[in-house]
Amino acid sequence: MAPSHKGPRSLVHLAELTSDSQQAITEYFYSKQEDQIVEEYPEWEIPGSSPVAELMRARRELAQAENELQEKCIDQKTRRKNMDQQWSELKSKEQSLRQSFLKFNKLVKENCEKRERAENKIKEERDRQERRQEYIYELISNLEKLAATREKMKSYVNEYKKYQTYLERVVRETNEFKSIPEIFNRYETLIEAKEVLSESQDQSLAVLEEASTNMHEMTQTKSKMLMGLSNELAQLQGRYDRAKALAIRWETIVARIKATAAAKNLELTQMRSCCWNIYLQICKRKGVPIEVDRNDHEQQLLHIKRTILELKRIIKTARKKAIKASQAE
Repeated sequence: MAPSHKGPRSLVHLAELTSDSQQAITEYFYSKQEDQIVEEYPEWEIPGSSPVAELMRARRELAQAENELQEKCIDQKTRRKNMDQQWSELKSKEQSLRQSFLKFNKLVKENCEKRERAENKIKEERDRQERRQEYIYELISNLEKLAATREKMKSYVNEYKKYQTYLERVVRETNEFKSIPEIFNRYETLIEAKEVLSESQDQSLAVLEEASTNMHEMTQTKSKMLMGLSNELAQLQGRYDRAKALAIRWETIVARIKATAAAKNLELTQMRSCCWNIYLQICKRKGVPIEVDRNDHEQQLLHIKRTILELKRIIKTARKKAIKASQAE
């Protein structure tokens, strides 16, 4: 007895279409493999060996195969259409992904460049901050040094202010000077006069010593000559006249020397008088009593020398203060 069939048996499993391209390709290859499968029926479905039954079975199988073939053709066209559509979508997605990848790559490069520029700017800013910090430390150190110098200058000013006060008092009380620079000018004038007088005195003393030495030597020589001439007076009467003339000549020279000595003595007296007058003026301006004798010229010169040295120190100090004051301004 032949098996009964309620309808045509479909051996192809219709898969649902998916948007996943990889899954669609996998299903496509599975469908190809299913087409090659040879369908085998179980032994209990095999009909008998009757020719009519064989013919009926063959016709039925042929009709079933034609139906399945038509269904597979329709399914294959539908799948081909879906596959073509999916391939088009995949190509458009691939193109879109390519464009997205290029844009992303460009964006990554730009971000890398921006990051490098930002890192360089951060590094430059850090270096600038370090340099500024070092400059600040240097300025603080200089400020501390300047403050110490300022305090030191204040101490110097306080220390030497008494000299300025003294000079201002001299200007007020003497009525001889109009300002402190005039005192310095007078001091320089006195120094120059002292040097000139000292040089002149040294020259005069040298000339006087030379003349005295020559006169002493000459006197000794003439004394010896006179002693020899006294012993030979009788024999050298003729030479007496020449000796007398020579003596008159030397007497003239001695007279000239005496006149020169008198002039130098007069000059020395004037110098001593000038020295005494300078000493009196110094004592008057300092407001100290006169303790040196008029004839003690050495002490007068020592006192004048000390006063000049004091004025020189005062001038030097005042000049330093003026230079520092101008630098401070």
